[in-house]
Amino acid sequence: MIVCIVGPTGVGKTKLSLALAKAFNTELISGDSVQVYKDLDIGSAKVTKEEQAQVTHHMIDILSPEQPFSVALYQTMVRDKIALFEKKGLLPIIVGGTGFYIKSVLHDFNFENSERDTGFETLMNDVNDETLYEQLSALDPQAARKLHPNNRKRVLHALKRAKDGNKISDNQNQDKPLYDYLMIGLDLDRDTLYDRINKRVDQMFEEGLVAEVKALYHNSIHTHAVSAIGYKELYEYFDGNQSLEEAKRLIKRNSRRYAKRQYTYFKNQFNVHWIKTNLDDFDETINQAIKLIKEALS
Repeated sequence: MIVCIVGPTGVGKTKLSLALAKAFNTELISGDSVQVYKDLDIGSAKVTKEEQAQVTHHMIDILSPEQPFSVALYQTMVRDKIALFEKKGLLPIIVGGTGFYIKSVLHDFNFENSERDTGFETLMNDVNDETLYEQLSALDPQAARKLHPNNRKRVLHALKRAKDGNKISDNQNQDKPLYDYLMIGLDLDRDTLYDRINKRVDQMFEEGLVAEVKALYHNSIHTHAVSAIGYKELYEYFDGNQSLEEAKRLIKRNSRRYAKRQYTYFKNQFNVHWIKTNLDDFDETINQAIKLIKEALS
């Protein structure tokens, strides 16, 4: 069995995962698409070196920001990790908020021939998102229904595969789980969560987020790594397109919006056992999760 600790940013996943790893004498696998990169620490809310010293973490700091990364690569690497855990007799615990990456591991996603075609993307530069989505809907309606019309990158990828006769819908069975797993989600009321997110962004700035992003900017890092929230807004600041205060405001706003999308994804895509984070007595939250895991294991 695999245990997953999920939920939006700022809800307490890291704290819970550390406690569970100790309780079950195991290690942790990151379910975050940004924490794989070195030097993206503060903005990704990466587990600290002190926390990593307490429990072994996998899928953190494995790539430099210049290196490409994809959900297909994540799937392969994490499934290898799961096999290693099982061989060692360890309970795999995946913790993170990147729902699509986590689902790609647990379910029957086939990413064969899934490399992005940058030539096709360039060819479609002058075609707007609405037209691209209409074309995809005509060629692969099942894939189109699972994508947002404004998610240009994924729509382009699905459209290219459909044009090549290798439709995504033909070789993915995303609702079929490949593993037995327990999905535990942490929940907070919206006002409390949003307040925690706002304060977390303030703390990131105090801890040196601007300096972290400035170093990436000055090293001419313009890869997918720095398209994450907290990085893209400060890149706009360094480009002279907005003030630092505006960048900070947008980071808070975009983080809140992302949290809302995370909730929506997990609630729609998984059977999640939701636990209300008890901020006054976190041990109670930990004990609820331990009880769920023990019940699932038995």
